[in-house]
Amino acid sequence: MTEPEVLIVGGGPAGLACAVFLAQRGVAVTLAERHEGTLIHPRARTINPRTAELLRQAGIEDEVLAARTYVGEMASVAMLKVETLAGAELRRTEQRPPTDAAGGEQVSPSGWGMIDQDRLEILLRARAAELGADLRFGTALTGFTQDDDGVTATLEDLASGREREVRARYLVGADGHHSTVRALTGIEVEGPGTISEVLSMVFDADLTVPLRGRHDPARETFIASCHFTVPAEGTVLFPHGTDNRWVFNTPGTGQPDDAACVELVRAAIGVPELEVTLVPQLANGVKVLTYKIAAQVAKRFRDGRVFLAGDAAHVMPPTGAFGAGTGIQDAHNLAWKLHAVLSGQAGPALLDSYEDERRPVAEFTLGQALLQLRQRSGVQVEHGAEPVEYDAVVFGYRYLSGVICGADPGGPAAVPPRELTGAPGTRAPHLAVRRAGHEISTLDLYGPRHVLLAGPRGEAWARVARAHDVDVYLVGTDLEADPGQWAAAHGVTESGALLVRPDGFVAWRAPADGGGEGAAEAVIADVLARVTCRAPAILKRQS
Repeated sequence: MTEPEVLIVGGGPAGLACAVFLAQRGVAVTLAERHEGTLIHPRARTINPRTAELLRQAGIEDEVLAARTYVGEMASVAMLKVETLAGAELRRTEQRPPTDAAGGEQVSPSGWGMIDQDRLEILLRARAAELGADLRFGTALTGFTQDDDGVTATLEDLASGREREVRARYLVGADGHHSTVRALTGIEVEGPGTISEVLSMVFDADLTVPLRGRHDPARETFIASCHFTVPAEGTVLFPHGTDNRWVFNTPGTGQPDDAACVELVRAAIGVPELEVTLVPQLANGVKVLTYKIAAQVAKRFRDGRVFLAGDAAHVMPPTGAFGAGTGIQDAHNLAWKLHAVLSGQAGPALLDSYEDERRPVAEFTLGQALLQLRQRSGVQVEHGAEPVEYDAVVFGYRYLSGVICGADPGGPAAVPPRELTGAPGTRAPHLAVRRAGHEISTLDLYGPRHVLLAGPRGEAWARVARAHDVDVYLVGTDLEADPGQWAAAHGVTESGALLVRPDGFVAWRAPADGGGEGAAEAVIADVLARVTCRAPAILKRQS
């Protein structure tokens, strides 16, 4: 029997990212994915800057940027609404360049990753394997049981039909919209449900004539997406790479034959004799995928030692480009907590905060995606969400849980990036500083463990935190930064301090010196006990 510490079911962005984040922390992880390989289909088209920050922490941000489908610095990156591609253009919307989105370098060291999901999955899979994760594609979960100490799962090798048991401390279900893990736990979902059903195909064709110069990367003009009224409202075309390969989605069900699919494409393009070659998307030669555009959130994200992440926990329309990033952020939130518990740095109760933090974010983000759906396509789905700034959805979501000290329970679900000034429960501010002669972002300080960041007159906080085996950075000693600028950016004085979690969220903040080392000792011990779910006496014995 194989015995990893964590078994992940599902090899999409959330599952692969979870494997990366766990393996990076030294956790023994096995991942099972029923498909033989990653799909040759983009699905998600972009990674927002907050998600890019997490990939930066995982060591693959540069690879993601190098594999981008396009860059926002092009002269024109447009979203079109047309009757047919060769026919009338009804509306054109220029997309914001990534360098301008979310305040640019003032908010984040990372930009938009304009990368198709299939390319991202290849990079995540390679990174997970490099870090030592055991990746088993062509392998399906057929069942599992759990007890007080772990989970025993049965996995089937689909090529041979052989079954084997895997015993893990925890199981993560990242197996998509129709999650087997969710079904086996009996966790129900809630929300509007299915909005529409879509046929999706990848094809090769020379569209130079109907494009009429509107898409020519060599001339720095790019169509990010094109929305059609023919053959039906809801039909979308977008490029897959920079050659003559395209992705085509249109409302429909079933499995139409190749000829019928080609006619749908020709109708949308508006060229009856267009040469179209459908591209297989799976190893078994399947050329047409069917999927549902849906809106739902699992009622629970945890069942004992089993957790849900990504589309298994929540599914949302693609409008707004929130889905894949939300799933990767789930994986990051869960991975550092699993590691902390498995390594003894935190008590098991820390894992309760995963659902407390991520489920409200999923509900909030789903509401914003539905608002985007109404704005772009006119489809209205009842949800009750109030619109917020787009960049607040990307960066400004807040956590309220028992392991955050001092978060405002009456605050909004998300705040604009300009208001990320170190408040507990928010993503810590980005500030360019120098460490050992090199310029970095303060966000680069966070990852393996909790970090105490203190001002130049916060020595008492720093000394006590070091005694409790917390990573400490003191402005003026460990970091070169303007003291006043650092303090203003983090909402403290020069004698203040923040405790930042491995995911870059502020767990606690002290605006000023707490009254000497004795007072600091009591405060730090109490805060660490709360944010790690361990008793102060245990913390003191291990310091």
